[in-house]
Amino acid sequence: MNGMGPSLRSCSLWARQETRFLNVIRRALEILRANRPHPAAEVDLNRLLYFALLESSRELDPKGILPPPTQEACNQPDPDDTTRAAREAKRPDFQWGFFDLHEPDVRRSAKQFVVECKRLGDSGRKDWVLNENYVAHGVARFVLREWSYAQRFPSALMIGYWRNMDIATILTEVNCAATAHSLPILESHPDNQLGSRVNELEHALDRPFPISPFRLRHWWVGLR
Repeated sequence: MNGMGPSLRSCSLWARQETRFLNVIRRALEILRANRPHPAAEVDLNRLLYFALLESSRELDPKGILPPPTQEACNQPDPDDTTRAAREAKRPDFQWGFFDLHEPDVRRSAKQFVVECKRLGDSGRKDWVLNENYVAHGVARFVLREWSYAQRFPSALMIGYWRNMDIATILTEVNCAATAHSLPILESHPDNQLGSRVNELEHALDRPFPISPFRLRHWWVGLR
């Protein structure tokens, strides 16, 4: 593993790109919310979100400077792996790639902002608990080596599709699941009012990867 951390210019570039991507995502969630009715299945919601992201990008970036998002692409190879790793077969829901020209090691110059999406609320099935799955099959993928989402990067985003249940109850159940998985609980953003159209939460994860702690944002969009 390369013992050198990212340069200040690399960190600054990541922050700028992340802000651009987040602005596009925020607007896309507004577009998704407005385009009713909403399908129940996560894969169908992701498909609609993909097109909303394109619409948002055209609106906010009319010159097409930002790259388009990629849906369900595999984790990209990591130069620290000498052979193909299990993580390279795993597919986050969305990724945005960009080149970091300030990165001295060209093999590390391709970077990706990762977004994972999950449904929240009550599935109506006792054998498929959405709020538990949000942690076990969502948050945990940013920590477990087998999945290693956003392995070399300082931050990422999870989107929660909130269809039913009280939002405070959802947060309680998600945090109980996080505690059960030895993960830190989610905390509401200081400027966020729980129950708004897009609820913003976050936490910092300690990970067995080069960049830790890791900032994971959570944006829960109401699709009632």
